[in-house]
Amino acid sequence: MGRRPNALILQYFERGPKLQDQSNRYPHTCKACGEHFPRGRLDSLTSHLTKKCPAISEAERVNALLTLSGMSHASQRFQQSPQAQAQAQAHAHAQANGSAVDLPMIQRDWTALGVLAEVSRQIDLNEKNDDRGQPNGVGPPAPAAPPAAQPAERFELQEQFTMENPPLNQENSAGEPTKAETQLEEADQAPTAEERLQEILRAEDTQSESANITMAAAATARLHPSFLDPEMLGEEADAAADAANATANANAAATTTTNNLPMADMTGTEEPAPAPSAPSTPAVPTPSVPPPWGELTYATDSFQATITNSSPMQTTTGPLGKGVFRLDGGPNGAKSRHSRARFNATRRKEVQEVRKIGACIRCRVLRKTCSQGSPCDTCRKVLSPRVWRSGCVRTKFSEQLDLYSAGVQIVLAQARVNSLKQAMTLGSHGVLVEACHFPDCAPRLQLQVLQRDPDRDAEGKLVDASIVDDRPSSYPIVMLDNDNQDVPAAVETYMREILPDMIRREPSHFMQATLQTAVDVAGKTNDELLKKSLELWGLVEILDRERQWTISAKTWAEDTPAKSIKEDTDGELFNTICLQLAAAAERKAAATSKALLTGMQRVLQDSKVRIDFNMYFAVLILLNCVEKSSWAFKAWEQENLRHLWPLEKEPVSFAQQGYVIANLLHMLLGIRKALPRTARREVDGKLVTEEENSAIREYFEAINLDFAQVKAKHERPAFSPTDSRSFELLFCSTLLLPNSDS
Repeated sequence: MGRRPNALILQYFERGPKLQDQSNRYPHTCKACGEHFPRGRLDSLTSHLTKKCPAISEAERVNALLTLSGMSHASQRFQQSPQAQAQAQAHAHAQANGSAVDLPMIQRDWTALGVLAEVSRQIDLNEKNDDRGQPNGVGPPAPAAPPAAQPAERFELQEQFTMENPPLNQENSAGEPTKAETQLEEADQAPTAEERLQEILRAEDTQSESANITMAAAATARLHPSFLDPEMLGEEADAAADAANATANANAAATTTTNNLPMADMTGTEEPAPAPSAPSTPAVPTPSVPPPWGELTYATDSFQATITNSSPMQTTTGPLGKGVFRLDGGPNGAKSRHSRARFNATRRKEVQEVRKIGACIRCRVLRKTCSQGSPCDTCRKVLSPRVWRSGCVRTKFSEQLDLYSAGVQIVLAQARVNSLKQAMTLGSHGVLVEACHFPDCAPRLQLQVLQRDPDRDAEGKLVDASIVDDRPSSYPIVMLDNDNQDVPAAVETYMREILPDMIRREPSHFMQATLQTAVDVAGKTNDELLKKSLELWGLVEILDRERQWTISAKTWAEDTPAKSIKEDTDGELFNTICLQLAAAAERKAAATSKALLTGMQRVLQDSKVRIDFNMYFAVLILLNCVEKSSWAFKAWEQENLRHLWPLEKEPVSFAQQGYVIANLLHMLLGIRKALPRTARREVDGKLVTEEENSAIREYFEAINLDFAQVKAKHERPAFSPTDSRSFELLFCSTLLLPNSDS
């Protein structure tokens, strides 16, 4: 018995026949982008639908995510709300541009003096408000609602102890509603499941400032006991005084012991916190949110002090029984081995959240303890950076650069394929096409095609008079057969065979010398990242030559000459095949670039891995690929092509990604000492290197670049819509020029 299909999956995926094994699975193909999933796993399908598919808009992605979560009413409401779709688009645009987000108060650098100044300012403000008289018969105005960044309980302590707010026993209870009315109103205002979820998320945001509220309340009770109400000077006054004394003494004790308490890092090492010695005396409460004071507050959280009012600086310890003695060593008199203590609940939750989002690049390279927020605590404390000037970057390289995973060619090709499948009946009848870039070279790309089956009348005769020969091999070719063959794998194999010829025919002298040097170095060192960069360059070159294919059709069963498919005679068929080949190359380029960027980030961030100049050549080739792709996205901004743009995200957001990745790679190469020192030769103005490495010196002599020309390319790039190499040296110059000029 087959598996019951999922309604949402069937909406976005085409389900194939059941696999001939015991897995009870079905292959699926995405209707929007054509991605094929041979096993049809549900997690792979949902991940593609909610995160990866380039042809799905942000509103459809959110709607699918809500439906998968079981919130069908919320998905329908979101789908009907144009404001929600506008907000989703604005949020996606803000993430693409990397706009700054205001930091909450919990991430500010609070100090003891700053806290006291804030409390004093609020007290002065209340005193000024209390001095103002009000006319007779006019009640006090209602307090204004606090801003969203501040909690509503900020003035709760002062307001209940002022003249306008009498104690609770003096309030008039005549206007209180009855119990029945209250229950009726609560029943009418019962929130739905989606509203309760939103309230939970909103409560998490407002709960992040509870540490500052507790701190301000304790400081107010400590400094101004006159604000306390006379009727509440009993148990509440004692409790407030105890809390203030405990907080002040804990901070003083933590300040003296900060240098002796080691900080816990991301590996889980932490000093064990001493257990409270007196169970009857309550310990200082630990906040449930990350502390705003960095290491100082964390030290006070770990130091559980038990303090009384009579002896503030003396800890209460339990009485030792008779015959009890302390043993500092092990059973043989040796010093006991230190054992790692477990994280407390607050620290464990904080570490889990940081591990989910990942540590920032700076903390990874420098092996520092990273924290939540942007910037993190470590990056925020760097007041005058000497080397690290790019700020706190937490995202991955593959997320910073998504030029190839954007799927422009994939979406265009799949839209063409879907329209052709709906318009006519297609079939495969043994006809192949051969495609290549250089007819005088041996490598060829052979692929099966789909042909249009002609319409017939009731007697079986052909209706279309244009088809003279009724043989299947003579039926008109429509497109490549993507369902019964792996076109991206065939394109990748063809690229590896044709790559030496592409390098030899490269018109740019700078890139030809760079590629040839990289091929020689990769052959000697067998560097995987260098090989990946060469493969990415080959795939990008195929994308750049998307209109330069030489295509011919032939039949293996018959000894007939191949029929050429040219743009001037078979324009629609030629455009369809070129679009399908470009989409296949883009799929492989996306996978190759992701593997390359992930490998580069792993090696550059690991200070224990030795890096040589092989990484420098790999980064140069990568940046040249980014230059060509940035030109392609820049070309989409022209008026004659703007209406054909298939994605929801604007092309300008892709064209600006090269600057970010170039600066990051330049900075990391400089930190890892893998960036050659360059200068301008005064004799002829050429760009030369000051390194003693023979391979680097030979490379700079081979490229023979003029210093002024490279600097002009970097500072004043000139875009030409007809020249895909007009952006050459725009990003590569970041690695070629000296630090003062780049």
